[in-house]
Amino acid sequence: MVRINNFLDKIKNITPGLLLTSLIAFLSIYLASFIPIGPVAIAILVGILINNVFLDKENLFKSGISFSEKNILSLAIVLLGLSLDFNIIKSMPINSMAFILILITTSLLICYFLGLLFGISKNLSILIGIGNGICGSSAIAGASKIIDVDEDEIGVSTTIINAIGALSIFILPYILVNFFTSFSDENFGFVIGSTIQAVGQVAAAGFIINETVGEYSTLIKMIRILMLGPALLLIVLLSNKSKQKQVGFILPPFIVGFIFMSFLVSFKLIPSNILLVLNQLSKIFLIIAMAGIGLNISFKSIAKFGAKAFFVAFLSFFIQFVFALIIVSLFL
Repeated sequence: MVRINNFLDKIKNITPGLLLTSLIAFLSIYLASFIPIGPVAIAILVGILINNVFLDKENLFKSGISFSEKNILSLAIVLLGLSLDFNIIKSMPINSMAFILILITTSLLICYFLGLLFGISKNLSILIGIGNGICGSSAIAGASKIIDVDEDEIGVSTTIINAIGALSIFILPYILVNFFTSFSDENFGFVIGSTIQAVGQVAAAGFIINETVGEYSTLIKMIRILMLGPALLLIVLLSNKSKQKQVGFILPPFIVGFIFMSFLVSFKLIPSNILLVLNQLSKIFLIIAMAGIGLNISFKSIAKFGAKAFFVAFLSFFIQFVFALIIVSLFL
């Protein structure tokens, strides 16, 4: 009886905050039809606005907000594994795979050293690097569960990465079509798919040029997403090593769930109709979690490193874009 009462009390405590984050999430999905930065970034921005203008240390919502940014985020990452079908690798040339891996590694290293140069934290540099290099919000969310980061670092890095990705939808196709006329459709697709952050942004930029570029850039992007699992495992390994734990290698439960879901979808063990529903739930849960993160960010924390973080992210993205152009020009 005591356990039941404790459970009901917990449900009662988290309900107001969970309802608030869910409301922000669905509002953000609606607003994303009009604002081209994506629902994840919108959820963070709306959360920041509500937190700084309306909530002001309101205790009623705290438990639910915390539940959203921690538990709901973990569930979103587990379900994200359903989007990683390892069979995609079969249709990709080995040299393209190698160059994608090089670009991802380059992005991480560039962000790390630029972060040191411009005085932003190591963890924020890692979040920006993995967001730029792999798959934007999802990669940042996964990494944030492993390394010891603040909510404001997650919020700032996610918002910046989504904003740069939104701008690149229009800028990259214009640059490629007008200044790189000798490139083939596959060349265009490689550059777009290996640099722009989110899947939707990659598809949008590619299809602006033509259907072939859209399809090929999306394929390249999916290869990048497949690198998320190994990247997160590497961060886990380095994180455990840096903390010098005596209990050995610790694999977070959400990483186990992530890998398990990838295994299920790769071997076609989930019916397509159920898979479609679960993929949509993953996106919704991620937006709810980001709303919770936004609700814990103050304007003061944004002012602390927002401008520097944006400059590091933009410069890193620009270098990644130039490097992709060089790879295509010399090797593809």
